[in-house]
Amino acid sequence: MRILITAGGTREYIDPVRFISNASSGRMGYALARAALKAGHEVTLITAPTALKPPAGTQVIRVESAAEMFEAVKAEFSRCECLIMAAAVSDYTPARPSKTKLKKQTNNLTLELKPTQDILKWAGKHKAASQALGRRPQIVVGFALEDRDLWANAERKLHEKNLDLIVANAPSAIGAERSTVHIKIRGAEWIETADRNKTATAGRIIALIERHVHRERL
Repeated sequence: MRILITAGGTREYIDPVRFISNASSGRMGYALARAALKAGHEVTLITAPTALKPPAGTQVIRVESAAEMFEAVKAEFSRCECLIMAAAVSDYTPARPSKTKLKKQTNNLTLELKPTQDILKWAGKHKAASQALGRRPQIVVGFALEDRDLWANAERKLHEKNLDLIVANAPSAIGAERSTVHIKIRGAEWIETADRNKTATAGRIIALIERHVHRERL
């Protein structure tokens, strides 16, 4: 398959030198790229800034903001058979970023934020539109970071965004070498991958995607 993977945490600039971001290390997305390559797939990696080195053999597209990641996904989506949205995309971005560095003042600073584009929802919608036109089905995989009601919230996201598979985990997974994830394929039961390193977890996710594709083609 041609697999499109996003990774890392986006940066939303307040001014030319300051930005809002998150603690994502990008390890999961990069591990998925390695696992997909190892399994014989063709991989395009859209990556926000990280300290990681992309695996050899990967086509790499570097972005910073959620808007740039959205444009990159839109440009590559029609050419992929599977999209894995492992990136931690910012939900909000400054409404009016300053073109010059903001000077420190004695009074409080209030930032107005506006929602970013929902890349995963866009992909789920356009996957459906593509299939309605008789084109090859595409697999869309999402991640859900939940600090409460993990299964319920992740399953709601699975259906609302028209995903084929969702990977859910807790905030403790951010930046960690090992984590426990919960994986659900649409129409199947939850699968728990307990306390594994991200290389092992990535291999399991790729194998489940392959199984789903095989089942859909029968």
